[in-house]
Amino acid sequence: MAQLALHVEFLGEFGRLEPGQRAQVRAALDRLTPEQVPGARDPRLEVARLTDELSAVVAAPGDVPLLLGVRRDAEAWARSHVLSVNAASGVLEITDADELERLLPDLRKAADEAPTLLFARLSDAQLRGAGISPDVLAVARTVGTLEQLRELAGILPEAQYATLHLLGDGLPPTTSGPEFDLDDLAGAIRRSQGRIALTDDVDALLSIAPSRQRAFLHPEQEAVAYRPSFAGPATMFGGPGTGKTVTALHRVRHLVLRDPTSPVLFVTFSDELSVAAERDLAQILDERHRVAVRVASVGQFASELVTERYGALRLLTDEEYARLWADASRRTGGTYGPAFVRREWESVVFGNDVADLDGYLAADRRGRGRRLSTGQKQQLWPALAEASRVLLATGVWTPLTVADRAAALLAERTEKPFAHVVADEVQDLHPAQWRLLRAAVAPGPDDLFLTGDPHQRIHGYRVRLDRLGVDVGGRSTRLMVNYRTTAEILDWAMRVLSESDSDDLDGGIDSMRGYRSVRHGPEPEVVGYPTATAELDGLVTTVRAWHADGVDWSDIGVAARTPSIARSAVSALGLPDVTVGTMHDLKGLEFRRVALIGVTGGTLPDPAALTPEDDDPVAYALDLQQERSVLFVAATRASDVLRVSWWGSPSSILP
Repeated sequence: MAQLALHVEFLGEFGRLEPGQRAQVRAALDRLTPEQVPGARDPRLEVARLTDELSAVVAAPGDVPLLLGVRRDAEAWARSHVLSVNAASGVLEITDADELERLLPDLRKAADEAPTLLFARLSDAQLRGAGISPDVLAVARTVGTLEQLRELAGILPEAQYATLHLLGDGLPPTTSGPEFDLDDLAGAIRRSQGRIALTDDVDALLSIAPSRQRAFLHPEQEAVAYRPSFAGPATMFGGPGTGKTVTALHRVRHLVLRDPTSPVLFVTFSDELSVAAERDLAQILDERHRVAVRVASVGQFASELVTERYGALRLLTDEEYARLWADASRRTGGTYGPAFVRREWESVVFGNDVADLDGYLAADRRGRGRRLSTGQKQQLWPALAEASRVLLATGVWTPLTVADRAAALLAERTEKPFAHVVADEVQDLHPAQWRLLRAAVAPGPDDLFLTGDPHQRIHGYRVRLDRLGVDVGGRSTRLMVNYRTTAEILDWAMRVLSESDSDDLDGGIDSMRGYRSVRHGPEPEVVGYPTATAELDGLVTTVRAWHADGVDWSDIGVAARTPSIARSAVSALGLPDVTVGTMHDLKGLEFRRVALIGVTGGTLPDPAALTPEDDDPVAYALDLQQERSVLFVAATRASDVLRVSWWGSPSSILP
C-alpha cells in the first residue's frame, strides 16, 4: 500500500482494540477514503470510516495521509481540534481549541488570586521565541506552580507543554533557532519523528502498537528524559503505569546520543526486568549506539564483579538462611524471633556496615519499628555478631553480601567503569546495593538517574540517600498520570494501599495525591468461593472466556501471594502461554487482563512476612503496609480488566 504517517496516539488507540477490531481496522486502511467534517475548526482535519463503530481522524497536507486516531467520536474530535507548526522546533502540533477556550476564564480568575505566577520571570517575547503560540501563551500566563502546569499535560500541545515544563523547572530560555514555514504541515510531519512514524510497512508498525509506549513518550515524560543535564544525582518517582521505565530508557538514549564515548549502566531490580529493558532499548536506540550501554540486574552486575575476583560463588539456600536466623534467635534466649533478628542484621548491622558493639549502639535504626535500649542492644549483639561472622567470613554468599563485596571492589578503582548509571525500581534496593551503584560512577553531573515508587516497596528496606553518598539536592520529579491502568482499577488499588503518603528515600514525603488515570473501563470483579478447588475452577472458566473474547493468552496474567497457590493455578490451567506466578513475580510486568487468586484470610497478608505484633507493634504495622503494597503492585499490572478471587474468607486488606 502507499506510504502512511501514523501518530503515536493512533498506535496507542489501535493497540487497545480487541484483536478482531484490529483486523477490521487494518483491512480498512487499504481503502481509506477521508471526508470533510461539517463545522470543523480546521478544514485540514477529515474523518475516514473504518468499521461500523470506529473512524480515523486524518490529516492529509500532502501525498502522505496522517492518521491521528481511531475513535468512536472522530467527528466531534475533529471539530474541536486544530493543527499547527511549532515556531521553535518545526514539529506538528495538535491543539484542543474548544477546551482551551473553555478553561481560560477560570484559569484567569485563579491567576488573579495567586501570590506568584510560574512564568513571571519570562517575557512574552522569550516565550514566543521558545515556540509558545498565542493561545497557549494566554494559558501559560495563568499558571502559578509546576503542579498546576502538570494538570494541563493532556490539554496543551505536547511540544509546547514539554517546553513549558522545562522552563518552569528553571531551564533558561534558548536563543532563537532556525525559522520554519508555519503553513508547511507536510514538513512538520517529517520533523515529528518522535511522535509520528512514516512507513511503507504498515503491518510491521501496527504489530508493535500494543507496546508502542516503549518507543514514544508523553510530554511530562519527555521533559524529564531529555532534560539537557542534571547537576548531580536525580530521582524520578511515579505510580504504576506512569512510564518510569520507558522514561529511564529514553534517559539512557539521551546520554548516549549526547556522548557515544561515555559508557552507561542501566540496572533494574530483577533479571527478568533487565531482559525486558534490553529488548525495549533496542526499539529506541540503534545497534551502533547500544554498544555503549550495559543492561543488567543489580544482582547480575554484582555477581559478575565478585565472580571475576573470587571464582564461582555458592549462595546460601533459603532453608540454610532460615536456619541461621533460627540459631540467632536461640542465642538471644528466644527473646527475639528469627524474623526480628534477621531484619535487625540486614537493615541495621549490615545496612550500616557495623563491625562492633560500639558501632551497633550508634547505628541509625531508621525503618525499624521497635525501639531498643542500650541493654537490649547489648543482649542482641552476640547473636548479630555471630551472624556477621558466618555470612561475611566463611566463603558462602547471599545476594546482599555479594552486592557489598562488589561495591568494595569498585571503590578500590580510581577509574570508574561508567560515566552514567540509570537505575530503575530503586525503592527495593538495600544499602549494600546503593553502595554498589554509588561506587560504579564518579560523582558529578548526570552521574545517577534513579526511578522508582516508594509505594511499591515490597522488600521493606528504608534508606536515606544522602547518608549513602547520593545527594539529589532537590533534583526530584514525580510523574502523576497513569497511562496503563483504567481509573476504575487504579481507584480499587489505591484503596488497597490505604495510605497516600510514603517516605521519599531522602527524608521527605512522597505523596500519591493527584495521581490519576486517563483511561476508563469496567470495575474490578471480586469473587468468593467456598473451597480452593472451586476457586481454581472459576479461574479456568474465566481465563478461557477471556481468550474466547479475543484476548491473546500472552495478554493474560495470573498471580497468587504464595508459590504453592501459583503452582496449583499452573496445573489447573495447563496453558503455557499464560503468565502465572507470585505477586512478586509480576512486578514490572503488565497485561491486558489479570486474575489475582487466593486473596484469602490467612494467606494475604502472608503470616510469614509479618513481624509478630507482640514482638514489635510498629514493625508489624510496617510489614502489614508492605503486604498492602504487594497487592497494590499486583493489581496495577492489569491495563483493562482485573479479577480478584478468594475462598473461605476474604483477606482483611481487601477494600
